[in-house]
Amino acid sequence: MNSNAYQRYVPLAVWVVAVSALLYIPFKISSTGFLPGDDAMRHAAKAVSGKSWPDILVMREDFQIDPSPGWQAILSGVHNLSGGNAESLVIFSSVGLMLLVTLSVLPWLRRPEAWLGALLLAVIFTPECATRLMRGRPYILTDFCLLMILFLWSRQEKDSPTRLALIFTPLLVAASAWIHGSWYMLVLPGMAILLTGYWRSAAAYWTCWLGGSLLGCGLTGHPVGFLWQSVRHMFGVFGNTVLPRQLAPELRGSDGTPLAIIVVALLLLWRVQSLGWNRKVIFNPFFMMMAMGCLLGFKVQRFWWDWGMMAFMVWVAFELQEHFTRHVPLDSAKRLVAVLVLGAGLVFGYTNDRENRWSAALMNDYLTPEKADLVGWLPEPGGIIYNSDMDVFFDTFYKNPTAPWRYVLGFEAGLMKPEDLAVLRKAQWNLGDSRAYEPWVKKMRPTDRLIIHARNGGQPNLPQLEWYYAATEIWIGRLPQSQPNSGSAAPK
Repeated sequence: MNSNAYQRYVPLAVWVVAVSALLYIPFKISSTGFLPGDDAMRHAAKAVSGKSWPDILVMREDFQIDPSPGWQAILSGVHNLSGGNAESLVIFSSVGLMLLVTLSVLPWLRRPEAWLGALLLAVIFTPECATRLMRGRPYILTDFCLLMILFLWSRQEKDSPTRLALIFTPLLVAASAWIHGSWYMLVLPGMAILLTGYWRSAAAYWTCWLGGSLLGCGLTGHPVGFLWQSVRHMFGVFGNTVLPRQLAPELRGSDGTPLAIIVVALLLLWRVQSLGWNRKVIFNPFFMMMAMGCLLGFKVQRFWWDWGMMAFMVWVAFELQEHFTRHVPLDSAKRLVAVLVLGAGLVFGYTNDRENRWSAALMNDYLTPEKADLVGWLPEPGGIIYNSDMDVFFDTFYKNPTAPWRYVLGFEAGLMKPEDLAVLRKAQWNLGDSRAYEPWVKKMRPTDRLIIHARNGGQPNLPQLEWYYAATEIWIGRLPQSQPNSGSAAPK
């Protein structure tokens, strides 16, 4: 068989390598014992528990609608069909959502190796993208909707949207609103379209966005209430904070992503030198969304992580595709070598366990009633866990989804009762000084527990309670018990 006979199989081989690499990565990461460590765990635990949030959290009475009703419905359906536990639901979430994003881009490209190259550059220069795509949270589905919307609205040659864009945009927005509750964030692609100079298309997009938002809110069964609660929740996540360290890391400002900016600048210079200038390289929705995400990220870095970075990776893929098309023939052996190198680099870059980013959960020391040394130290039925941070909630709820107690702090500080939020903010202001929790101690009942994540390792300075060092950096406090030998235990 001559070389020409082999060459005709090169395009197919390239696609096989690209898809295989993208499929392998999330399954390999999951095999290390990876757990996302935050919202993915509480979504899975809630699906297993069968409870509503007011049955799980001590929360404000004006936030009664689940902020991600569609995602909870999906996980509950998977749980009911499979009978899986919280761990299997987390694996389903992290693997499935990552594949949804990474595989969905391929049909929009002529050269799949360009997407591998873009993901590899992202892993090298914006390494947070690796962990963000494996978080197993419904914002990743909004990332998928964002990318599909940008693809639909970037294919037009004039200021007139295509029929496909007008049909599918409302459906994508509705899906995001129902599943993630972030319908208001999808207003941003309209601004990206407007910045390209297509004002008629921007107006058409915003009309589609409005219709899709109303449809998605209607799917929750509480169209007006869900819409109003979503807006309040958007502002409530900042929860009376004064200092940035009182916010979740993703809500703090970024450093401007200088390495990503360098990558964009180098690709623009390479284009000028190799391909020639084309104004559509900049005046397109992907570039504008990337620029907006970078700029807004100075205020809240989630704008970059979940919006700018997604657009960045696809924009890089389009640029690499142009170079591959110009310099590497479709059926050449060089193309097969290139995709093998890029695929291997991407696999190694994503799956390496640098700083235990994938295997850290194996070292978690969870609080469960099955541990003999915790008998009497976990809350009694009907009790409340007064927890010092969200990590205590995520880990404990994940391991005890059906436990008969509630948590004063859950997945969002803004959902706490005002008096409890004031206690939390004071503790954060005083860098975790345990005396700030005295208002909680005063209203504790014998069934309740105060669980403090003491990163300095020392016993909390609250002598009103008995203390037990229950897990790594975790102290459990309870009101004095009558039975003997119930005093403080020394650290293990």
